[in-house]
Amino acid sequence: MLIPFRFISKGQLHTMSLSTIEMARVLEQLEESPEKIMFGKLLAELGSQSEERVRSAAHQVPLKYLRELVYQFNQVIDDRRAERLEELTQGLQQDGLSADELYQYMIQRKIR
Repeated sequence: MLIPFRFISKGQLHTMSLSTIEMARVLEQLEESPEKIMFGKLLAELGSQSEERVRSAAHQVPLKYLRELVYQFNQVIDDRRAERLEELTQGLQQDGLSADELYQYMIQRKIR
C-alpha cells in the first residue's frame, strides 16, 4: 500500500508516495512523530493522576517492566538535569558570573 506524503523543501511543496513500511521509518526518525506525541501525552496524563491511582495501575504491570520504566525515567531525569545545569551555566557566563561565585553566594546565604 502506498501512502501519499507531502513535504516542503526549499520553499516548494513536494509529493511522493511511500510504502507503509517506509512511512513508518520516516515517522520513527522524526523527533515529534504522532506516536511520540501521543505517548508523551499519555505519560503526562499518568503524571497528573493521584498516587493511589498510579500505584494501583502499576500493580498490574510485571516487575521487570516497572524496573525498565524506572531506569528509563531516571536516565531522562539525569539528562534533563544536565541540560538545565548547562543552560544555567551559560546564563551565568552571559551575565559575567561564574559558577563558583554563585556557589559562594549560596553558601553565604545558606541556600540549599
